[in-house]
Amino acid sequence: MKTRPASAALDRASTLACLATAAAAILPLSTVLPRWVSGALLVLLSIASVALWRSWSVGALIRIPLTLGMTAYLMVEFGVGFGGGFGRDTAAALLAIMLLLKLLELRTVRDGRAILSFSLFAILAAFLQDRGPLILFMALVATLLALASMARMAEVETPNHAAASKLELRGRFARIGKLAAFSLPLAIVAFFLFPRLANPLWALPQNSDEARTGLSDEMSPGDISSLYLDDSPVMRVRFFGDTPPQSDLYWRGPVLSAFDGRQWSRMARVRDVDLPVVEPIGAPIEYEVEQEPTERRYVFALDLPILTAKDQTLTYEQSLRADQPLLAVSRLRLRSQPSYRLDPNMVGTLRSWFTELPPDYNPRTNDLIAAWRADGDSDEAIISRALTLFNAEFSYTLNPLLLGRNSVDDFLFNTKAGYCEHFASAFAVMMRSAGIPARVVTGYLGASQNRVGSYMVVRQSDAHAWTEVWLQDKGWVRIDPTSAVAPERINNGIDALGADGRASRGWGKPLFDAADWVRRGWNDIVLSFDADKQSRLLSPFGIEKAEWQQLAIALITAAGVALLITMGLLLRPSRDNRDALARAYARFLLRLAKRGAIKPPSEPPLVFAARIAAHFPNNAATIHSLSMRYVRQRYAPADADSQSEAALCTDLHRFRLLPENSS
Repeated sequence: MKTRPASAALDRASTLACLATAAAAILPLSTVLPRWVSGALLVLLSIASVALWRSWSVGALIRIPLTLGMTAYLMVEFGVGFGGGFGRDTAAALLAIMLLLKLLELRTVRDGRAILSFSLFAILAAFLQDRGPLILFMALVATLLALASMARMAEVETPNHAAASKLELRGRFARIGKLAAFSLPLAIVAFFLFPRLANPLWALPQNSDEARTGLSDEMSPGDISSLYLDDSPVMRVRFFGDTPPQSDLYWRGPVLSAFDGRQWSRMARVRDVDLPVVEPIGAPIEYEVEQEPTERRYVFALDLPILTAKDQTLTYEQSLRADQPLLAVSRLRLRSQPSYRLDPNMVGTLRSWFTELPPDYNPRTNDLIAAWRADGDSDEAIISRALTLFNAEFSYTLNPLLLGRNSVDDFLFNTKAGYCEHFASAFAVMMRSAGIPARVVTGYLGASQNRVGSYMVVRQSDAHAWTEVWLQDKGWVRIDPTSAVAPERINNGIDALGADGRASRGWGKPLFDAADWVRRGWNDIVLSFDADKQSRLLSPFGIEKAEWQQLAIALITAAGVALLITMGLLLRPSRDNRDALARAYARFLLRLAKRGAIKPPSEPPLVFAARIAAHFPNNAATIHSLSMRYVRQRYAPADADSQSEAALCTDLHRFRLLPENSS
């Protein structure tokens, strides 16, 4: 058997270069993974940094249990063992943790190259999570650092390792940056002209139990309140006309009509029911929505959407759903009806569906509503009485207590404090207990004005839940029980509850507005460049809708031009940092040539100096000294430095031949 040759040992500088590259590669991932994963990565990076800095040897008895423990922790937290599935987040987090654990066994050049290679995979994994300009910038820095570190690995294995190691880091980065810049022409051509796919290759499935948006087809107490600290944008909105007040900005999402005693979910039976009648009242509102990828099919539209965009359908619950999961930024022009009557004559069978409650749940709530009915209260009176109860005895809190099996009973008679989903769920159960059809609507409420870009931003922290009840001749009517407890939340948006010191909603809002405006422009120019825009790319040349054959010809032509530009840049005469020395030496030779001492190009400088010494005996020592210094500076990197080079250039420029003694 052939034995693998031993890999060279890493010096301290190379070890630290690998550590810095791994840290830079993990940084983009840490900004898009869950916080607990980022915390675990920080702990591992700290352990690896201390071990490498102090040159500690971490044995297998420590590495193996640490690896197994971190893997198990990751799987349990992501819920793989409980039906969560192995999705993109899990794989990205596992890759990042394995990369940092690899640092604990960093000893040789082979180990270093493995770490640098895995670092490049970690950078790519960050783009599977987010393709924004900030991630791109961090990825470029990490990539350049990885390439510079790879160059360092090559230097470690060179015979003249000591001389090569003295090359300045700035010079190494300059060469790597120059090589990367040479690839830009071809990269630009490929971005604009390479055939676009309907779905990007990086649109891998997310964990099955979560998606990019915090809202889903189910809602339990505490689901929406957990989004309060998440300021990531959901969508950006521009109105064509007057902007509605905050209290009217209800962005309709999943409508939940099935209740199992604790959790609300979509009702499967209504999916095949014909669309209800919508009677508009007043003028509609037109607006444009740019929605971030959610990996779900919901399109969040202003309540009540009446016009669908391409590749969308309107459900019976009047929610917009895309035909395919939203894997990329979507720009849609929509129309909504703020005042309406929705299904005012709903058939009795449907009404019975929306009054269903599971048996043996929330008995105290049922008794309370039965007592109200016994008082002869009408449907409108029961609605008013429930809202009055909330206003008198309940409080709005961002940190609601956990609820028991009879969640509504526990909320109404014990905790009496909750977030919007607690009030919406309890109110809907109370109405159904009274025989009034009710359902829970989830979505977002309000939006913040971006003063840099003159548009509005809806964030995850704007997530909200409200209730719809059905009344005879009025149809489905929106009732937001949160307004009875915290009207400031309805009228002034989430900021009315306090910014909790968050810069994005306080002193740092102008900076965040500017950053979001940059992100919006990035979405418009880069992320939204799809096959349709690509087909119109040749319109300046009279081709309104380019076919694939025309795009192929354009791609080949542009790629050829880009390659010619790149080859021209690569083959142009090199001008390194020692051109000044070359010019000074050329001037030195010119002065000697004027006195008859001509140096052939193939003659070495020291041989030339020895040959002409007999012709210029009074100058022989100076000529030999200058030639020796030039050779050392030019051809001996170990002795080269900028200060000596500058001094030599000065002496070569000042050289003048002394007169020789006449015989």
